[in-house]
Amino acid sequence: MPPAVVPVGEDGGGEKEQAARHSCHVAWSAWWSRLGRCLLASTLQPCHAALGLSPAAPACASSPAVVRGTLFLPSTGDRRVRLFLHEHAAPTESAVPAPLLVLDLPAGLAGTDIAAAGRIVLECQREWAGSGGALLESPKWLLYCNGGRAGFAARREAPSDAEGWAMEKLWAVTAGAGRLPGGGVEYLRGRFERIVGSSDAESFHLVEPIGWLGVHGDGGLSIFFHRI
Repeated sequence: MPPAVVPVGEDGGGEKEQAARHSCHVAWSAWWSRLGRCLLASTLQPCHAALGLSPAAPACASSPAVVRGTLFLPSTGDRRVRLFLHEHAAPTESAVPAPLLVLDLPAGLAGTDIAAAGRIVLECQREWAGSGGALLESPKWLLYCNGGRAGFAARREAPSDAEGWAMEKLWAVTAGAGRLPGGGVEYLRGRFERIVGSSDAESFHLVEPIGWLGVHGDGGLSIFFHRI
């Protein structure tokens, strides 16, 4: 918690009062310094320990620790990259489980941009979701890639019929890359670790396969979601 304020007499005199003022000033400076480092390091991880606050209760105790992530990369028509997140579980007999999230990423953001950056950050505001609700239910997101704004991503309730058909065909593929039948869409698919920092912050980190995006470096990918 913030340091307590030490009262000082109105005359302000005396070595004890001056020492108390100095001690209070140092304590407050240290606390604000910790706050600044916490905010600058990341808005995506809980900062309760850094600020001396009580730890918050887990926001989503039932959230799966590992999910399946899929990117569709169209090469014709509407070329927006599509992101799908599903629970990492076997499909039902009739259909693939409903996705945790379906996002149309901003036009002009290519898969190579995402691969080169190795991470994307999606930010939403509370008023965009109306009455609030779960973090991933926000209808739109401001996306940052490679240190700059890339535009807005839009959430959809469900995949299109064609996307659903393709997902059923791909469901047996845990991790890999290729091209969908017809040749117009590439896909990238892998397992992601899901980390819930708070009700306003989640992140997904690629754990398999390494080199998934076929670029120089470790081929890793992290996707951060946070609400302000």
